Amino acid sequence: MSSNSSRKKTGQVKYVEPYDFRHPKLFSKEIMRTLRTLHDVLARSLSRVFSSALRKKVDVHLQGIDQISTTEFVHQISSPSVIYVLSVEELGGDMIIVFPAGFCIHLIERQSGGSSDDLSEARTLTTIEEKIVSRVMKSINREIIIAWEPYMDFNIDSTIYESKPENIHLVSVDPTIIASFSIDLGSVEVDFEISYPYSLLKKAMNSSILKNNNHSKAERLSDEKLEAYKQTLLKANVKIQPLLGSTKMSIRDIIDLKEGDAIPLQQRTDQPLNVNVNGVRKMTAYPGTVQGRRAIKIYDLIEEINELELL
Repeated sequence: MSSNSSRKKTGQVKYVEPYDFRHPKLFSKEIMRTLRTLHDVLARSLSRVFSSALRKKVDVHLQGIDQISTTEFVHQISSPSVIYVLSVEELGGDMIIVFPAGFCIHLIERQSGGSSDDLSEARTLTTIEEKIVSRVMKSINREIIIAWEPYMDFNIDSTIYESKPENIHLVSVDPTIIASFSIDLGSVEVDFEISYPYSLLKKAMNSSILKNNNHSKAERLSDEKLEAYKQTLLKANVKIQPLLGSTKMSIRDIIDLKEGDAIPLQQRTDQPLNVNVNGVRKMTAYPGTVQGRRAIKIYDLIEEINELELL
């Protein structure tokens, strides 16, 4: 009887997932999902940064988000590497970005006009080389702040370069979140990492910003910030294009064109021209001159029609 009872209990045993108390999971699945979304956006932005710096098209992809101890993360950094410690004093922690030294030397060569694809050289950067890379880091810092802007606001107060992980002075030994990226250079892929200390993300967790990421940014803006955004938009530059006219011609007609030929346009001379703002038709206007310069006089503003009003 006891044997059958034992077998029944054994059949009802459920799988128990082991839990490592040395590496507690401090973030919920929802927060980790939001962090992945945030860093997917950052990866696309960094693609533009590295494409500009390397003078060729490259793609940056998010490999994953993981949680380990800060000490373990620092110990796994190879030496020499290009390590930047980003100080965020208002959130009480430092972010760490780690690049392979060979990749940064390759970036410097491309910045200097070189065309080599060799990434094998690994050494400490010279003072001049570090200044070149630091210019790229300014763009990276800016993209990090922009990517985090919908979730929380912070500033990067200082950026310190190190080549050896043992030179990093840890502010805290909190667990750290690691965002791992890969840079696709075409012939080879290069990995780099961004480390966030738990203390830096704690503010976002406590205020439930990352949990309630479905709320729009506008709903959380104060009146002062909203007004600041409006003023920024009012000062934004836009491209205005008055269109003289258009027509359709066959390839044969274009081939037969000679100097002095006239091309009739569909635009009537007694009708106002269409004016595009950033490629979208927004107004009509008549051409003219003002103080010896070509100009247009606005005749009519074209209002957008809300499709819901047509239903």
